[in-house]
Amino acid sequence: MFWVAFILFVAVSVLLTAIILMQEPKQSGLGAGLDGGGGADFSSMGGTAGGLHRTTIYLAIIWGVLALLLGMLPR
Repeated sequence: MFWVAFILFVAVSVLLTAIILMQEPKQSGLGAGLDGGGGADFSSMGGTAGGLHRTTIYLAIIWGVLALLLGMLPR
């Protein structure tokens, strides 16, 4: 059972990394907030951005549950 959970954990880790890297940055970095310029509107997450955001949340929850499970399962 440990190895099944471990393989799932590695697969979810790779998927989560890929999904995070595919997302568009929400701001221009730390410098954007320091100059007092206009802020981004975070209220609309339509299209692909909303799907990637939702997928990231689900994968992160699955990753956390698998991490806890791996800590409790004996080898």
